[in-house]
Amino acid sequence: MKDTVDYIKYHGTITSIRDNVDKDYIWFDICQKEPYKDKNGVDKVNLSFFSARMYIEYSNKIDLSIGKDVYVQGIPKGYVDKKGHRQNYIHILEINGIEISKEPPLYGDGYWNGKKIEKVEATKEEQEELQKLIDEIVGGTNE
Repeated sequence: MKDTVDYIKYHGTITSIRDNVDKDYIWFDICQKEPYKDKNGVDKVNLSFFSARMYIEYSNKIDLSIGKDVYVQGIPKGYVDKKGHRQNYIHILEINGIEISKEPPLYGDGYWNGKKIEKVEATKEEQEELQKLIDEIVGGTNE
């Protein structure tokens, strides 16, 4: 059988965020409100939840906040916890149109270790020193 991966798409509102579960992932719950009428014709709402996780470094790409509407695509995963209960979740590959890698990021997209990289201009003295080094390497001067 050819290696295949099943994907799941889900949308809803973020109801909780857990960034202290482990050092690699941020976990959050997505809730959908499904309206229905009970047997007496009374309008009710069934809350449907799904847990999701992604590498914590990617959380800087999107403002994860409680109450935020999200559209996610990912790989359905599951495990049996210490109490013997089945836990299902989505390993996020895309959230609100932003692509998230299956692998932890090493470097790129202006982020490093979960923090935005700020541009710092070199001072005039640093620029002159760098130019001297370049001139030494290429054997010329820039005058």
